[in-house]
Amino acid sequence: MKNLIFTFLLLSLSSLVFAQRNFPSFTPQEFPKELSKELKLDESTEKKLGKLYIRLQEDVMNTIMIARKDGETDRAKIKAETDELRDKHLAKAKGILDADTYSSYKKFMLMERGEKQAYLLELKLELTPDQKEKYDAINASSKQVFQQIREQHKGDREAIKEALEPVMKQHEMMLSQVLTEEQMTIYKEAREAMKKKGRRGGRGENGRRPF
Repeated sequence: MKNLIFTFLLLSLSSLVFAQRNFPSFTPQEFPKELSKELKLDESTEKKLGKLYIRLQEDVMNTIMIARKDGETDRAKIKAETDELRDKHLAKAKGILDADTYSSYKKFMLMERGEKQAYLLELKLELTPDQKEKYDAINASSKQVFQQIREQHKGDREAIKEALEPVMKQHEMMLSQVLTEEQMTIYKEAREAMKKKGRRGGRGENGRRPF
């Protein structure tokens, strides 16, 4: 799980862009194809779950925007409300999924957003067992350097960004020795997509992006 979080951080602190329900910048994310494949969903089930997935995103953003409008600053309260929406979503999902599939889906939905992004990337990469072992080892090694940089610069974002550049280059060089050219292309495209979304998107009321 920690490796998933770190993978996400290396890809970039990014966000989905929101543009619906009178929120010009909100576009809900479609149900991830790679997750559908991993869960072995048929077309009908994927369509039903996809609608629930989009609705959840809309409801969460609606809750956050109402809180902003009302000047709500109690982050714990907002988190409790969004967690309740997630739990209601899972209850509906349970009605259309078999027990094993639901268990896997629930595990995914309980992940933090960064963990989800990293997990979905790994699914896209379709790593072999040998690649997975090396991929995790590279992340673990880079993580130590990343933590040292954060501690050294203590919240100075520009300094952290500058110090991370050579770490990222080294990280990608090591990955290129493990992944195929096609997999590296997928990795880099995912990183760029997250960067673009991060530049356009905002954060939720708890300081983190809601999805």
